[in-house]
Amino acid sequence: MPTAGPYRLQRRLSSCEVGDVWSAADARGRPLTVARLNELASADDRWRSAFAAASEALGQSESDRLPIVDSDHASNRPWVACSGTGAGAAEIFTALGQQLQPVAAEHGPPADDDATVGRDLDFVRPEPDPPTVPFQPVARPISAQPVSAAAGQPVSAYPGSPQPVSGRPVSGDPSSGLPAFGDPISAAPISAAPPPYGRIGDGPRPDRLLLLIVALVSLLLGAAAGAGLVAATAGDDPKPSPSTAPVTYTDAQLLLPATPPARPGLLPDPDDWPKNTWPTFEGQSTGVQDVTDLDGVGFDFKVPDGWKCTLAAKAEAAVHYRCGVFDGETVEAGGDLIVRTCVAVCDDAARQALRKREEAWGLRWTGGTSLQSWVETDAVEGKPVYGVVYVGFWRSTPEEVLNREVVLRMTAPTAAANDVKKVAYTIRDHTYTQ
Repeated sequence: MPTAGPYRLQRRLSSCEVGDVWSAADARGRPLTVARLNELASADDRWRSAFAAASEALGQSESDRLPIVDSDHASNRPWVACSGTGAGAAEIFTALGQQLQPVAAEHGPPADDDATVGRDLDFVRPEPDPPTVPFQPVARPISAQPVSAAAGQPVSAYPGSPQPVSGRPVSGDPSSGLPAFGDPISAAPISAAPPPYGRIGDGPRPDRLLLLIVALVSLLLGAAAGAGLVAATAGDDPKPSPSTAPVTYTDAQLLLPATPPARPGLLPDPDDWPKNTWPTFEGQSTGVQDVTDLDGVGFDFKVPDGWKCTLAAKAEAAVHYRCGVFDGETVEAGGDLIVRTCVAVCDDAARQALRKREEAWGLRWTGGTSLQSWVETDAVEGKPVYGVVYVGFWRSTPEEVLNREVVLRMTAPTAAANDVKKVAYTIRDHTYTQ
């Protein structure tokens, strides 16, 4: 189950371009709401700072204070937890000018037949997703004129601010690299009547507080935009900005099969959160060897003595190895290890689409989320053979967003089943991303 610090994230309530709001519970089962930045926003220090500034300002309001009980702004994905079940943590994104969209929750078990696979997507337990849009430069010029506060009221919301700050968001220069997440704050000028947003108390928040948040976010995001403008206008000859279009690959470049699988896996039971019981190599000093530096794989793992990995295929965005005990060209115990690049926005829908491309003996996926799932069986094609298919998604660099898929498809005689399970466990352990 996904977590934010010590809190269990139970269901995604709403989402926006920079993050999600979850219902959650603490160790005693008390309800909370949690706001968490998504992966692309977390990779930008400006959004991390704006998220922290907004939550701290809302948490320190003298009236209608946001009931923040815990937070971690240094986490890979910064989060803030608020007590209760009301609007709570959602107000942080609202204060940042984000439009939260409710996440529909449907109930009931999915059907098993292939015709319902598309509808089964609605029953997968929600999980933390990378954002639905990548970072893009904002193609709007920044004004060179000083800006002033709405209604002629100066705002000294930041220590040492040399000039008043307006309620109007500062647009980025094409070379600034600012994310195209829409406007980070409300595009409407701040007036005596602040724009509506969710409240947990009876009265509206003070205009001064909202102006403070607007000023902080404007300063945080506008400073970077101004730096981009200076860089873009420096020198006599303007330099063209590099293309930010996401790279796409063909099926052949991803080593995806040319035809759909004959027996793809069925979607997981939304209430199935099993504990993995595969045996491990932990504490085993003999009979095990390390596999390191396989070209294109990006992680090390362990296999039993006597196993080897040979390159089966390599393409621009994927690599395929066959690992196991060989008898000539035949793998007696072991099988395929495939690592490929995920799409530019490797969200839940993209992960499920890739998983559907895998042969899985028509069995139901286990695992609870599309970040990691597997099927296993004690009979393959009517023979007493153990088989496992594991599909996981991970970050090739810890600080980056999800960008890799790993697929493990292996079989073994019953007597060697534990060897395959240990290999599956070590690969899962080295690539699993929360």
